[in-house]
Amino acid sequence: MKKLGLFLSFIFPLMLLLSCGKEEDPIPQTQGNLKFKVDGKWIEYAAGNQLMGFALDPSGPMYLATASILGNPVDGTKNFLSISVRNESNFQTGIDYQMQDLITYKGAPMVRILLTYSDEIGQLYNAVLVQQTIPGLKVTDDATLRFTKIDSKWVEGTFSGVLLGPISSLTGRGNTELLITEGQFSLPMLSSIP
Repeated sequence: MKKLGLFLSFIFPLMLLLSCGKEEDPIPQTQGNLKFKVDGKWIEYAAGNQLMGFALDPSGPMYLATASILGNPVDGTKNFLSISVRNESNFQTGIDYQMQDLITYKGAPMVRILLTYSDEIGQLYNAVLVQQTIPGLKVTDDATLRFTKIDSKWVEGTFSGVLLGPISSLTGRGNTELLITEGQFSLPMLSSIP
């Protein structure tokens, strides 16, 4: 009995060590997600099959990364976030792409990022303008996006922005700032870049 106890006291820790040393294959990611704070309140979308597309306009040339994530995939009129990032060269991880770091496309200066958000009741806010002084219009638009992962199947990153609105067909764009912070995305990637 004493030998059996000694044997088990040797085998049990050995089995425990061997079983803990094996790494299981990671579970493949199958669903995208997007989360961010709007004026301090968390918003989260399970992105399902919604993806981020990468494309190249060779006439510019201009590279484009874009995603429109709908909170409710059957209603594109409210509860969504749309991001477009334009760049002169292919996108890289670890770089902060800044909206107000303008790019030139066919000779015209343009903002690098377009960011649009619609809340759950359909009020639309955006960051799309170059910061400038325009009488009667507040133009504090700003956004930053950083890719943390780009591979053949997934794109991940972080973002933030200062959006203005609400936008109305009757009165134009309002002067209310909406602050988006702590934005994170993990989306399936579709690339049409050769």
